[in-house]
Amino acid sequence: MSTPAPQDGLDVVVNADGGVIVSADELAGLGVRPGAHLKLVAQQKSSTRKSLKGALAGAVPTEVIDDFIQGLDESKAERRAFYGAMQ
Repeated sequence: MSTPAPQDGLDVVVNADGGVIVSADELAGLGVRPGAHLKLVAQQKSSTRKSLKGALAGAVPTEVIDDFIQGLDESKAERRAFYGAMQ
């Protein structure tokens, strides 16, 4: 039997009766050993972002980014030609 690769976190399901469902393999993949004591903390959903990381992912079409990069390259070439002619 193989052990799953370690993950960043663990999804826990709480049943209506208060029981918790977690697989032993998933715990072992996180390095949790038999007899270990765990503390579960409820995730607080916040309506405000704490980080903008990933906020615009997919918001700008790839073509627009490609055009922007091409424009930067052309501008750089023009500047080099201009300043190279001055020397």
